Amino acid sequence: MEFEAAKKHTMGEEDEVEEEEAVMDERIYVAVGREPAKNKSNLSWVLDNCEGNKICIVLVHRPAQMIPVLGTKFDAATVDEELVRAYREKQKAKTEKILDEYLRICLRKGVQAEKLCVEMNSIEKGILQMISENRVRKFIMGAASDKHYSTKMEDLRSKKAIFVCQHASVTCHMRFICKGYLIHTREARMDEVRALSALLSDFQRLVSSQSSTTSDQESGVSKRNSEDEEEEERESRTSSSRSASTLSYFGGSEASSSVSVLEEKSNRSSPPSLPCTGMGLGMITFLISSIKLWQKLSIQNHKHCE
Repeated sequence: MEFEAAKKHTMGEEDEVEEEEAVMDERIYVAVGREPAKNKSNLSWVLDNCEGNKICIVLVHRPAQMIPVLGTKFDAATVDEELVRAYREKQKAKTEKILDEYLRICLRKGVQAEKLCVEMNSIEKGILQMISENRVRKFIMGAASDKHYSTKMEDLRSKKAIFVCQHASVTCHMRFICKGYLIHTREARMDEVRALSALLSDFQRLVSSQSSTTSDQESGVSKRNSEDEEEEERESRTSSSRSASTLSYFGGSEASSSVSVLEEKSNRSSPPSLPCTGMGLGMITFLISSIKLWQKLSIQNHKHCE
């Protein structure tokens, strides 16, 4: 018993060490522009304040939409595909060189960094896609261009920064820098995420229980329906034989018409059931809780970005 307790204690310590190492290994993604000279101050702030973390330099590359041909630029849709591909490859190579320049800045500070080129027509949407695909937990970008900086600056001036702040995943901790100063911080909100995960697990449980109950009910109903159909079929055969003998006895057309009317009334289907009849109290409670949580998330996200 003592050995098992000591083993569990050791395993618990190992799990804690692994968690700490995972946190230390967590990358900080830094969005930069195409001009290293203008972004150098922001990158220097990251390198000075994020020691011990791995750095990933992110640059969104927008494929050229206007292609130069014989001294004149034409829309890419009207130019030969080979010319468009060749020109865009050259522009992509320039983007890689810009990223390499940022890596050299990191090396001068003694920091090993990685580079990531994201190809997207929209810079802000490219950043959001990168955050989602890489499950980014720490992200830094510019709050505005350096010319907009002032000592009293406390809010975001860049439309791209505002868009990213409003739409990025709530699990991502975000910092916005201007001219080497921290302007705005958007904290990651894990409590709401855990609550949403709990709601989703409850939803899956409710759906599974609802489906099993529904299948049981459907099997019981189908069994009863088959028994009722057999009974109706026997009664219909009996009534048909009786009505046939009666009609043959009386030989009148009025009797046949009345029988056909009765059969038409008996064959009418019952009215359809309401679409919400299968929804239980648990499902309704889940839907109400989900709506409240999403409203809370949207309100808090709006307040963080004001």
